[in-house]
Amino acid sequence: FLHRFLEKRPGKGWTSTVEHQEEEDCFMVGVEKQDLTVEQLWQYTAVEVEDDGWGTSGTKTVKVQPRDRMELSCLWNYSNPACTSRTIGCAPIVHREVKEGTTCTIPVPIDALGMVSSTAPATSLMEILKGAVGRQVGDVAAAVLSELKMKGTISTPEVFHFLPPSLGHHITLVYTKAATQGTFETFRRSIHSNLLLPLDRPLLRRSNAISWDKRDKLRNVHCGFEGKHGVGMGEVALVEGVYTYHHYMQDMFDDDGWGCAYRSLQTIVSWFRQQGYTETEVPTHKEIQKCLVDIGDKETKFIGSKQWIGSTEVGFVLETACGVQSRFVSVSQGADLSSKARELMVHFTTQGTPVMIGGGVYAHTILGVAWDEGTGDCRWLILDPHYTGAEDMKTIHAKGWCGWKGPNFWNQTAFYNMCLPQRPQEII
Repeated sequence: FLHRFLEKRPGKGWTSTVEHQEEEDCFMVGVEKQDLTVEQLWQYTAVEVEDDGWGTSGTKTVKVQPRDRMELSCLWNYSNPACTSRTIGCAPIVHREVKEGTTCTIPVPIDALGMVSSTAPATSLMEILKGAVGRQVGDVAAAVLSELKMKGTISTPEVFHFLPPSLGHHITLVYTKAATQGTFETFRRSIHSNLLLPLDRPLLRRSNAISWDKRDKLRNVHCGFEGKHGVGMGEVALVEGVYTYHHYMQDMFDDDGWGCAYRSLQTIVSWFRQQGYTETEVPTHKEIQKCLVDIGDKETKFIGSKQWIGSTEVGFVLETACGVQSRFVSVSQGADLSSKARELMVHFTTQGTPVMIGGGVYAHTILGVAWDEGTGDCRWLILDPHYTGAEDMKTIHAKGWCGWKGPNFWNQTAFYNMCLPQRPQEII
């Protein structure tokens, strides 16, 4: 796209009118037809592949499938006329005053988000992006001035995009780099109130922001299984929010055979991070072991070992590292787990956090429960940390590493203990 100001030129002949009525114009460069739709623009993002000399002559273009997100870069056209009747007068007025002063140079990030239908005219993108960029420049200035007023400091502004689950549209906010979670709490609370968002959970913290970067780990691998539990007319309660799937052999670390509870804990910590409740990084196995040693639960030789941990240790680490309290529910044998279905229903309905369960020599993560109170039929949505393969969603689904499991999945005679992490209350 090229957006430009048009200079008025005298009309031809005797008329006193001007040739251009509009002072701004937008047209697409390198495109023959100007009436393309947004969806048709994808064909112009294809990368041309040069022939290697053994195939056909010339270049060939790889077909691009339309997606739901298109990235555009913002450039400044230096040859563009800067002054029109719509801009502030450009006649220089210079006032010179000699004195000492402080100057500060701040990079202004432009990361604006605009929403447009794929069938809309492509030229309408410019108007949408112009508005988004213009508003963001104002928001950046407001964020910098707010920090200067509150703390007397200036730091780099950072842009974050959010899509709260109870809202039908994105929100873009600007926080300065030096700002802590508490700095903008009043600001966040006002946005929660204005948009009728819940006032008992964080939705607009940095960690709640959408990330479009390519990730090395899968998120929310249970999506698509919600209604496939097979429990007739039973009730269903599921995990809320976003988590990352942690399992054996990730991060080039071999914990096959002993690290399942560690991986389940990592999944739970990732949930609390991505819901904005904590800024604690997902801990490594060694960091988990050190935490347990530091609080006196384990001896020093535990660090670097391959010893298992259980639900109780998971609760200890969550409390110490993330400030998260947990409830514990146990059964003397796996055959009795169905008797705890109601408690799990209440947990997922009120808390919505992943549950770690340990029994025998195995640990798993429970993401949901389906239960028919009349018949007693029960199924559990299980995320299995024992998976050792690549980050391939199709394989994980096809092989049952994430899916609904019946009563026979559990060791019928083993003792089971569940760690039910609780959401911190009244946090925004």
